[in-house]
Amino acid sequence: MSRSTRPTPYGETFDSLTQYRSGVGGDETRLSFYVVEEAARRVSLRAPHLTYYGLVDGEAKVDVEEDDVLTVGAGESLVVPPLQTITVDFPAAGESPAQYVVLRVDRSRVRSLLDRIASGAMSVRQGWTRDERSYCHVDETEGIARVLNMLAYLFREDPPNRDRLIDLNAMELLIQMLQTPSRPLLIGDFSRSTSTGGLAAAVQYIQDNLDRHISIDELVEEAYMSKSSFYRHFSDEFDMSPLEYITRERVVRARELLADPDNTVTNVSHALGFSSTSHFIDMFKEHEGVTPKQYQMDLQD
Repeated sequence: MSRSTRPTPYGETFDSLTQYRSGVGGDETRLSFYVVEEAARRVSLRAPHLTYYGLVDGEAKVDVEEDDVLTVGAGESLVVPPLQTITVDFPAAGESPAQYVVLRVDRSRVRSLLDRIASGAMSVRQGWTRDERSYCHVDETEGIARVLNMLAYLFREDPPNRDRLIDLNAMELLIQMLQTPSRPLLIGDFSRSTSTGGLAAAVQYIQDNLDRHISIDELVEEAYMSKSSFYRHFSDEFDMSPLEYITRERVVRARELLADPDNTVTNVSHALGFSSTSHFIDMFKEHEGVTPKQYQMDLQD
């Protein structure tokens, strides 16, 4: 299977998905809704973060790197680790449109849910371990299918308090998924047997710790590589150094936080681990061409 383009920061669309995305929702959740109304082939999906794909309606043929083609039907799910490429066909979308949701998995929310599970808030089956595959395909369950249909309704009908309802349903979706064999992957059990797997673990570690200083030694340990190998593989994958990547992801996260007019520049600076607000402003302006405040005002306008 041919290699896809470089990973794209969240908030920017993949070229192959632009024509299909119907909306983005949630105040806290990074969730997108897609509708494919005509037959499509070789839609390439790849992200630098752990990603959930759930098919609401229709059927998809999914080709995962170095694996067989999966047939995914309504109510079924796929959890894909960072940097894993999947290529999707929608052969029957012209007759039966395909609808699916994509959720960027926030492991801080997963950890919060696990804390509630541990305190006895709900019962979860134990004993699942990650198999040799890097991804996890989950068959339809009544609970997951119900949540997916509710999310599709919220995007289609746009009722009052839509984004708050999307956040609540996304949380329920994660709770439902934690009761499936995808649980080890959702909590970050990535295979490090290959350089891609090691980089995936390191990249997810970056995503989980953007609120503080991240050292190269920490990333090397996460990737299970020597420092020289880590630098080489990281540069080959991203065309930039690890520190440049961390800065880029902080800018992406800053844009997301600044989209909320209630967030001040100082609050965003602290949320991203900057000890100096002026340092944050200088970094943001260097990458975006405007100050964080101007960026926020432009969004409001």
